[in-house]
Amino acid sequence: MATAQKNFHDPFDNHFRTLPEPNRDIQTKRVTVNQGVISSVENLTYDTYKVVIRCNEDAKQIVFEAGQYATITVPGCRKPRSYSFARASENENKNEYSFFIRLVHGGKLSSWIAGGNREGEHVKISGPLGKFGLDPSNKTMVCIAGGSGMSAINAIVEHACNEQAERDCYFFYGARTQADLYLQEEMQEIERKWNKNNTFKFIPVLSEEAEDSDWDGPRGFVTDHFKNEYLSKGVVSVNDMKAFFCGPPVMIDLGVEALQAAGLADSDIYFDKFEDARSPAPVIDNTKCVLCDECLMVKPTPNCLVEATNFKVNGGGNVTSFERVQPAKTSGLYYNSLFIDENECIRCFACVEACPHDAISVDYDKVPKTLRKYS
Repeated sequence: MATAQKNFHDPFDNHFRTLPEPNRDIQTKRVTVNQGVISSVENLTYDTYKVVIRCNEDAKQIVFEAGQYATITVPGCRKPRSYSFARASENENKNEYSFFIRLVHGGKLSSWIAGGNREGEHVKISGPLGKFGLDPSNKTMVCIAGGSGMSAINAIVEHACNEQAERDCYFFYGARTQADLYLQEEMQEIERKWNKNNTFKFIPVLSEEAEDSDWDGPRGFVTDHFKNEYLSKGVVSVNDMKAFFCGPPVMIDLGVEALQAAGLADSDIYFDKFEDARSPAPVIDNTKCVLCDECLMVKPTPNCLVEATNFKVNGGGNVTSFERVQPAKTSGLYYNSLFIDENECIRCFACVEACPHDAISVDYDKVPKTLRKYS
C-alpha cells in the first residue's frame, strides 16, 4: 500500500526528515472504555475466582481476540489492574466478559473481590489490549501456563477448538497441589471436540503435592516436565512448533530458555507475563517518537502517559517531579516530552506494543529528553 509523505523537523539533528503518513492497516485497535457491573463471581478454587462483567446493552462492544487482556477498575482501587480475557469471544454472551482472578496477598483488586458479595457492583473495563494470541499456522501448539495464566491459554485453545484448527495441541498447566487445579472438565470437553484428525492433550503438573496423596500425574516444575518428557524425547519438535506461555515470569523465562536452547526461533515463541509495580516502567525515547499518537490511543488510565515538562531529577537519575502540559497550549505539537509516570503506570505495556517505531522500552534512560522548552 502506497503512503503519502510529509516532512518533520527533528530538533535533535537540526534537519528535516521524511516520515510516512499513518498506515491504517497497521494501527492498533483502539481501546474501548465501558462501565459495567459484576454479574457473577464463582469460586474455581479456594483462591481463584471466575468473575463475569456485564456491560450495558447499548455499550460499545469490546472486540477482542483470544489471548488479549483488559484493565478493570473497581470501587476503592484508584488504579486499574490487568487481566486476560478468560474465554474465546465467540463463547461469551453479548456484552459479557469473563476473567480468572487469583487472590494475591496485598493485591487490592483481588482482595476486594474476595472481601464480600460483589455481584451487582459497578466497575470500569477497558480493552482490548495486547498482541498475544493464536497464530495462523498449522504447527503444533505447545501451551504452558501457571496460576491465573490459565485464562489466556484457555481462551486460545477454546478458539482453536471452535475453528477446528488442523493442528496438535499440548497444554501443560503448572500448579502447586490438586487443590489449585480447575477447568479439568472443560479441558476434557475441548479434547472431545478437538479436530478429530489431530491431538489435544491437557497435562497438569504439580510442584508441591504431598508424596502420599492419590495423585498419579506428573510432579515437579511444569517446564522441567515439558523439557524432559516431551521436548527431549521427541514427542514435540522445534521444527514443527509454536509455543504459547502465560503465567509467572520465572516460569516463562525457564520455558523460553529451554526452547531457545533446543533451537526454536524467537518468532515461534509467544508469551504474556504478569507484571506488577515491582517491575520497571517503560520509558519513552522522544528522539525516536514520530508523534503518531498510537500510545495515547491505548493507554488504560488517564495519567499514566502524559505531556510533561520542567522535570526535576535526583542524583540517582529518577524523576522526582514534573509539570503537566495542557494539550490546548501545544497547538497539536509536543513542546516538551511524552512521559510515562511510573507512579501511575500499571505495567500493562500496551504503549510498548502499540508503538510502531520502537520508541518505548524499559531499557531506555529514565531521564526524559525534552523536545522544546515549554513556558
